[in-house]
Amino acid sequence: MAVVRILGVDPGTQVVGYGCLEVAFGGPRPDPPERPLALRASNTVRGGGGGDVTLAAIGVLRLGGRAAPLPERLLSLARQFHALLEQLRPDEVAVELAFYGKSVQAALRIGEARGVLLAESARLGLPVHQFAPARVKRCVTGGGAAGKRAVAAMVLQLVRGAGSRAADLPPDATDALAVALTRVEQRRSPLSRPDET
Repeated sequence: MAVVRILGVDPGTQVVGYGCLEVAFGGPRPDPPERPLALRASNTVRGGGGGDVTLAAIGVLRLGGRAAPLPERLLSLARQFHALLEQLRPDEVAVELAFYGKSVQAALRIGEARGVLLAESARLGLPVHQFAPARVKRCVTGGGAAGKRAVAAMVLQLVRGAGSRAADLPPDATDALAVALTRVEQRRSPLSRPDET
């Protein structure tokens, strides 16, 4: 049995949420033959108070307000995220993909922040897994159109000890934990490829 540390990240250009989980993996995956394939490959996190999922860290990186020039905020992100990777030493990183529902300009800015995160992860040789926002919401809540409050409520139920540590944090932090939980569920899936585990 191996303990894997997964760092989930919710990218932004002012506030970046992060949530790090430790998960025990190993042994054969249970896959009872009496369950239909659709249920065996369920896209919702199996709960029970978190089980073997342990919260290692949760928080946000603050990059400066809108008044700060974007290049300075991206440099701040690079420095802070590199320090976070050095401190937490994750085995892999899970990042939410950009969503342009509000505006294309906002999606471009998020994309620039994502580029910094991907580059810093690559610098340390960490594998990066990327998930669409709808997949993250569906994985944690069962519905791809869930709001931030619903995501936060489910994350706090699924990850033991997250409630007290996330109480004063913006939703970016619980969104990041949801991204990490999506990677946990992907690794647990009986349909995942060997290179995904």
